[in-house]
Amino acid sequence: MSVDPGATRGATEVFRVLGVLCESPHASHGALAAALDLGSPPPAAEHTHVFTLGTVPYASVYLGAEGMLGGEATDRVAGFWRALGYVPPAEPDHLAALLGLLAALAEAEATEPDPARAVLLGRARGVLVWEHLLTWVPAFARGVAASGSTFYTNWAALLVEALLEESTTTEAPDALPTALATAPGLPAEVESVRALATALVTPVRSGMVLTRAELARGARELGLGMRVGERAFILSSMIEQDAVGTLEWVAARAEEWSAHHARDVEALGPLATFWSDRATTTATTCLSRRDTTQEVLTDVR
Repeated sequence: MSVDPGATRGATEVFRVLGVLCESPHASHGALAAALDLGSPPPAAEHTHVFTLGTVPYASVYLGAEGMLGGEATDRVAGFWRALGYVPPAEPDHLAALLGLLAALAEAEATEPDPARAVLLGRARGVLVWEHLLTWVPAFARGVAASGSTFYTNWAALLVEALLEESTTTEAPDALPTALATAPGLPAEVESVRALATALVTPVRSGMVLTRAELARGARELGLGMRVGERAFILSSMIEQDAVGTLEWVAARAEEWSAHHARDVEALGPLATFWSDRATTTATTCLSRRDTTQEVLTDVR
């Protein structure tokens, strides 16, 4: 799907609308979705399935070493708000907040009479786009697409399209942003099944997004019991039941993610290369550890 961002009160307004549409459903969302040619928003239950139980729209989940809300990743985003002279909102790394900030910076830059200050605003906009959005939104968007929701899949595609268009008006960074450059990879040794599973469901460490829904599909494909819990717990249970089969399944998913990221290298450069390399390493690591992990589990039993 391709929609001209200028169709709704200018490109900056598109970012605000896209941000609002990932928040809790509201009566106003129908008109906003129609303005972007997205059709009618789905029921609240579908929003919950996509954004609460699946791909939560917070930068910290995708850029943090723990793969959870909060922590250093959130603090880094909050620091960016402060550097701009804003008091950080309660959820500074929420996608809606970041897209609203992007719209505000673009508007301020366009109307700033002082050329020097306009340049500074443009640089700040570039940092926001390249360091705090494009570092994670493409992976997040692919996770949304895997949810099975047509509406939110189209929404995510438009979001990435708009951000990529915005990126062409800013200067790409020479080096990896701090969040990626300092991100740990998978553990060197398998200290425990839980530690391995936790790393595998942490996007910045594994290079992919494994949602509960995808883990459930994997369990069904492998004929394993599906235990209810958070994602690391689910994956740990799968590995404990069948380490070889589960790690081969994860490796296959990682290879798919690596290929997906590789297709973005032309547009995203080092950002996409980072994610692709992480996913490739995950695939290789899972295949190399499948037998030893199974042996460790057998010895424990």
